[in-house]
Amino acid sequence: MRQKTPSIFQGISFQLAKIGIILAVLLSFFISSVQVYVDYLAQSEELDQLIDRVVEVATPPAARAVHTLDDDLATEVVNGLLAYDFIYEVAIWDERGNVLAASRQNKEPTEQFLIGKLFSGEDVSYSSALSVSGYMQGAAGKINFTVDRGKALANFYRRSQVNFYVGVIRSLILVVLLFIAFYFKLTKPLVRLSHEINEIDPDHPGVKRLTAVRSHKTDELGTVINSSNQLLDVIELSLAKRRVIEQALRKSEEHLRQIVDSLPVLIGARNIDGYYLFANKALADTLGYSPDDMRNVHVRKLLKNSVLDIEIIVANDTRVIRNGEEIDVIEESFIGANGVQLFLQTHMLPLNYYDEVVSLVVSVDVTERKNAQAKMEYMAHHDALTGLPNRLQLVERLEHEARRAARHGYYGAVLFIDLDKFKNINDSLGHPVGDLVLQEVSKRLQGAVREEDLVARLSGDEFVVVLTVLDQHQEIAALKAGEIGEKIRALVSSPIFHEEMELRVTCSVGVVVYPEKNNVVHELLRFADTAMYQVKEKGRDAIEFFNEEMADKVSRQLVMEGDLHRALEEEQFALYFQPKLDVFTGEVVGAEALLRWFHPEKGLISPFEFIPVLETSGLIIEVGQWVLEQACESLQSLCSEGLWRPGMQLSINISPRQFRRESFASGVLATIEGYQLPDNVLDMEITEGIVIQQVEEAIDTITSLTERGISFSLDDFGTGYSSISYLKRLPVATLKIDKSFIRDIIDDRNDRVLVETIITMGRLLGLELVAEGVENKEQLEILKEYGCQFYQGFYFSPAVAMEEFVTLLEKRPSK
Repeated sequence: MRQKTPSIFQGISFQLAKIGIILAVLLSFFISSVQVYVDYLAQSEELDQLIDRVVEVATPPAARAVHTLDDDLATEVVNGLLAYDFIYEVAIWDERGNVLAASRQNKEPTEQFLIGKLFSGEDVSYSSALSVSGYMQGAAGKINFTVDRGKALANFYRRSQVNFYVGVIRSLILVVLLFIAFYFKLTKPLVRLSHEINEIDPDHPGVKRLTAVRSHKTDELGTVINSSNQLLDVIELSLAKRRVIEQALRKSEEHLRQIVDSLPVLIGARNIDGYYLFANKALADTLGYSPDDMRNVHVRKLLKNSVLDIEIIVANDTRVIRNGEEIDVIEESFIGANGVQLFLQTHMLPLNYYDEVVSLVVSVDVTERKNAQAKMEYMAHHDALTGLPNRLQLVERLEHEARRAARHGYYGAVLFIDLDKFKNINDSLGHPVGDLVLQEVSKRLQGAVREEDLVARLSGDEFVVVLTVLDQHQEIAALKAGEIGEKIRALVSSPIFHEEMELRVTCSVGVVVYPEKNNVVHELLRFADTAMYQVKEKGRDAIEFFNEEMADKVSRQLVMEGDLHRALEEEQFALYFQPKLDVFTGEVVGAEALLRWFHPEKGLISPFEFIPVLETSGLIIEVGQWVLEQACESLQSLCSEGLWRPGMQLSINISPRQFRRESFASGVLATIEGYQLPDNVLDMEITEGIVIQQVEEAIDTITSLTERGISFSLDDFGTGYSSISYLKRLPVATLKIDKSFIRDIIDDRNDRVLVETIITMGRLLGLELVAEGVENKEQLEILKEYGCQFYQGFYFSPAVAMEEFVTLLEKRPSK
């Protein structure tokens, strides 16, 4: 609210002038009074001195007049004294008191002065004794006269009064001038400043500024104006920030309301009497009300059809409000207005709501989560594609059935079923068709067994059937299991029709009867799996029972796996080197590094026995890294001794598990960087089976290594999926002809044709050819005739230790 601008009589200049006048009058009066008083004392003293001189002059003639009784002289003296205008009465007495001469003149009225009234008082009479020297002791007479002090000091009074008035007027003029100066110098700028301040809009103080006064730019008033303008800027900035904050708070409050109403959480507040004071939209919608309709409605009315026991809710509200407790209701059943059952997880806590404590109830709808948990529990025990029980439920169920069979004395069976060449369907027709086949097979498996039996899917195209309560005799139980297995095999092999295509799959079935020798579940599954792989090895599409020979084989494999772990730790492995020779010159042009295992008890173990175990156990990764490091170390030693000539290459075999690792290429490069090896000195041998499944990935891996000076050879060529279509795309440098073709090349015309074809094809593709397994001169001559460049075999040397290989290099024929 703007204030009224004060009038001039309310201004500082008038107040200062008024105070100045009062102070000036008082000060002038005081100083003038002191000055008049001092002057009065001085004038009184001068008057007294004058009278003394008059007395001194008049006394001798008056004394003679008394002594001589000369009336005329006395009268002359009296008249002489009356000549003074301030003496108006004179008398001379003789010693006897007779008046010798006396006279009085009329006392003229004098001008009345205030000061005279203050100081003069009554007239003063003076008396002086008259004596004649030598005449007699004592006075001869006396003279007496009266002085009019007012008239004697009239000039003083007049002058003092004028001076007094002049002083007062001077002070008044000074005050007026000061008032004028204060007005123009202070009051007027302050009045203008006050007016400008009143004109400032309190809501927008930064719009107008106080005008600086030119004559006051450097004084206190200028400082006040500048400081005020700065203060206005600060206030404007603060108000702007405050308006922004208030606007943000209003938006935030509105957003908060919207958020609370849009939350899928049921929020409400109830007082101690059980009435709703607040409800968000989710809660209101669930109960079939609006938030406004729910206010001041009792909980018993609102929730009478939604919960089973309202009294528990009321009691919980009382605990929360009176005791300040927080209550968690893990799960409660709730019926919505539409009759749908919900499951809520509720949290109740005290809340200060305006002037009272209420119970804030926050409920989360966990219905979907509860259903999802049930679904997840189902999915945790079932296969997503086929709906069959998965491995987890299979293990639980098989453990239960094995215990029950042992307890009640009957036998059951586990059938491990694997679809034959199912990968061909996925690769040729795609995974959707493969999924359709798996779903159809799962239906057929379920139709082949009883309801009490279990059909489970392990992974991929592997299924397990658990047959329960077959018979109390093991032989009969095995016979029934075999019959069901044949039934399953027949059903699975029946054609599956899809988009005018007739798809056929077969299966290999491994069977194990339980319980036997207290085998645990995982052993039963492994035994059935082992029996199934026996079917695979024998040609697929058959049934095989697990037997003691299989158990012995599995046991031997497990023992060998443990021995292989120790062999790697105890450095029982060694690298042997089989020379690679030029067919035409007989010169050693390289070698193949081969892994050998010297068991401390069993001696030298054939690679055909332990290499498959290395592959299946995964140890081939660590052993393959060891082979690579040993090969690099041997090459570095041979190069430093000058035995490894330029152009010679050392080949090492790479397993499928090694090659398919994502870090294979980077691991090889990191290893060889630790050795000082010439370029193009290392060759890696891979089989056709490695590259045929993932050709593009294989090409990328081989290319990344060939760019770093590592060449690749295709080992055992002709025994696998030999195809020019992928051979011409692979960045390999060498083809190695499998020894199975070389072995009968002398007597078998077909082998000769195949070998000649491979050599011709390789030469046309610009590849080097290496024949493996050359054991005699006749085989070598045929290879020379066909144009094969290199060979390996016992004809020159088997794989030998490093020392013997060095000897062979030292004895190489001269060019």
